[in-house]
Amino acid sequence: MNNFNAKKLLAVLSSAAVLAGAMPFMTTAVQAADTAAESTMLGDVNNDNKVSVADAVAILQFVANKDKFNLSAQAIDNADVYNRGDGVTARDALAIQRLDAKVISALPESVMESSATTTGTAVTTTATTTVSAPATTTTSATTAVTTTAASASTTVTTSETTPVADITYIHLSGDSATVTGEHATVSGSVITIDHSGTYYVDGTLNDGQINVNIADETADAETVKIFLNGAKITGKSAPAIFVTNAENTSINLVDGTENSLSDGDTAYAGDNLGKAVIDAKDDITIKGGEKGTGVLNITANTQDGISCNNDVKFNGGTVNITTLNSTDKTDAVKGKTSVTVKDGVLTIDAEGDGIKSGKGAVAVSGGKVSIKAGNDAVQAAATIDISGGTVIAGGDRGFTATEAVNITGGEVYATATDNQVDKALLAGSTRTVALLNCIDDSTNEKDGMWKKANTLTASGNKDIQFTKKYKYVLISESKMNGAKSCGFTNASTGAAVTHTDGKQTQFQLGGVSVFDNVDPKGIESSK
Repeated sequence: MNNFNAKKLLAVLSSAAVLAGAMPFMTTAVQAADTAAESTMLGDVNNDNKVSVADAVAILQFVANKDKFNLSAQAIDNADVYNRGDGVTARDALAIQRLDAKVISALPESVMESSATTTGTAVTTTATTTVSAPATTTTSATTAVTTTAASASTTVTTSETTPVADITYIHLSGDSATVTGEHATVSGSVITIDHSGTYYVDGTLNDGQINVNIADETADAETVKIFLNGAKITGKSAPAIFVTNAENTSINLVDGTENSLSDGDTAYAGDNLGKAVIDAKDDITIKGGEKGTGVLNITANTQDGISCNNDVKFNGGTVNITTLNSTDKTDAVKGKTSVTVKDGVLTIDAEGDGIKSGKGAVAVSGGKVSIKAGNDAVQAAATIDISGGTVIAGGDRGFTATEAVNITGGEVYATATDNQVDKALLAGSTRTVALLNCIDDSTNEKDGMWKKANTLTASGNKDIQFTKKYKYVLISESKMNGAKSCGFTNASTGAAVTHTDGKQTQFQLGGVSVFDNVDPKGIESSK
């Protein structure tokens, strides 16, 4: 059995061992129903005409809570794949895992067949244990199961000569936590991870921290994978998640779950002075699941949202970051080396800067980014590079870069109250870009700014909504690219936006074009 398959099998064996003592749910004639449209394939529990790890998770959920995760009579029959005829138990989920790991070649699996291939290294769970079904499959639901059996055990053997690490489960419970697995220890309300591997985190921590601290990241250069599985962590005096030392750390948002990280009402002090709610000394990546339905809400009452000494990457899921410290103008995302958005939905509401790279670039190649910032929406010490996705950024200044703002793709909207993006910085852009310098809004006597409801687009895309009041606008839409001219409309009123003398509604385009005296109120349609 190769290393990958051994890992998959062992990861589930530790969970299924606990569940093995559960009372079986027997199929009866009363449960029979008209299942002509359902799959009759053994092992296909979720009726997708294939047998996979997702079916094993469906069985574990059913065993744990039949009321919440009910199965049809046909699905129950399909699920009975171990010692067929004895009903649905966790051993059926294990049999599907063994098939997936190629330990067995077909279903159903007999007791004798299982005994012949499951001797050797013992995996034992004793007393009351809480286990969450792994969420690395296509299912988005998570099942928590408790067994009060005196003990439950199973034995497995692999051809590997070195141990294969299981998934480690970290269950947060108010002011402390419990751990099922290796390489995570609890000291009060601080949970320390000391080795690469996979860690599922659920529950609530009122005031504590997940601390990633690898003793020797050269010897252990693999990724620490933290799966937030319906977790809520408040770090009142220190970061909720702190990467002290690790080559790579990923925060994965389990599909179908909502997770939250926050700080308290008092600024961090001492060794934690200036740290963020998520603070990392090494690379950190936020990822979504296969469906991208996991959510992470970061509320920074006094601190910055995310701060990293190296690279910050967003690769999926939905991440909402709010910073509320108007006195210190706290930032949402700071990556010293770089900040990259490849996928997912990133929504930022920051009193300070939205996204900032202290020494390098900010790059967006996919996903949707929406920023409302008290200072710069996006700031880079080197370049801002947008090649795909949708970026809607509003701040006192929209895009601020030392070297260049390179727009080569995507749908891009940057608004500002203080000043327009320097045209010279856009020399490397290959997409058509329009810079709109607006007149004052005569109805706003306070500062002449235009309300964010006056969103301007060339495409008329109603999904676009400016994030903040503005006077300056940068727009680069796919509809504009390569066109000789276009018209902009006020999305709120449908009016045709004008420029120059208040009569011109066509904007002549060519590379990067600047237009003055732009009136977002525009001319109402005569239709």
